[in-house]
Amino acid sequence: MRHQGKKSVIADFRAAPPPESPALMSALSAHPEEMAHLIAALHRRAVDVGGLLDLLSRIAREAVRLFPDVGWAGITAQFNGPPLTAAHTDSRVLIVDERQYENQDGPCLRAMRSGTAVAMTDVQLARAWPHLARVARQVGVYAVLALPLYANGRSVGAMNLYSQDPVVPMPDRDLLTVLTEYASRGLADFQNSAPSPSAEEVLRRALADEITVQRAVGVLVQLNGFDVDYAHQVLIDQAEDWGRTVIDQAAHVISDNSPSG
Repeated sequence: MRHQGKKSVIADFRAAPPPESPALMSALSAHPEEMAHLIAALHRRAVDVGGLLDLLSRIAREAVRLFPDVGWAGITAQFNGPPLTAAHTDSRVLIVDERQYENQDGPCLRAMRSGTAVAMTDVQLARAWPHLARVARQVGVYAVLALPLYANGRSVGAMNLYSQDPVVPMPDRDLLTVLTEYASRGLADFQNSAPSPSAEEVLRRALADEITVQRAVGVLVQLNGFDVDYAHQVLIDQAEDWGRTVIDQAAHVISDNSPSG
């Protein structure tokens, strides 16, 4: 897949994405098969928290699938409260992101605040944030590209691309722009849905519920040898049988199979 130089990629992320996307048309022309897959996966609206988390997770996975030099991807969101990681493809993304939130600085936060892309190798990270660089190296992250995401004309997030190589990821410019446009539209959809009490609180609760479901699915996989998709469906079926929500059933599965249960 063709790669653009660092300067040309970063220059495209100095302002909010346009309402109409030349990048989409260009990517369709250059990568018709990839774009057919991408549109099928991402062409959905995020009018509630479930829709947003599903869309952002799909975008993070597509970034890893599309770009060979991206090992892991995550998406940070921040509306009015503290930042949070709304999607990630690997636990090491959470580790690096959380260190940035604790420091109240780092590539993803710089990208959000400045409205520009931030590209750094581990050497550059070490100069700016020595402790963050040590944590990143410990989990195998040696370079990062963070790109701002927008909702209603305001930077409210970042797409964070991490590499195991000491070279900043330089994805195809048009495909990268398409991913950030889908993410920005999803964040705007969610913000415009006016969640209460706040966008961050709704997201945090949903992410906590998702972790509970993932843990329960893991228990079912370990106990029964199911694959992940089948275990998730079993959890849904159990919830219906017992007249519970999926979250409540997940909590029961975890409790019933804990060492002290």
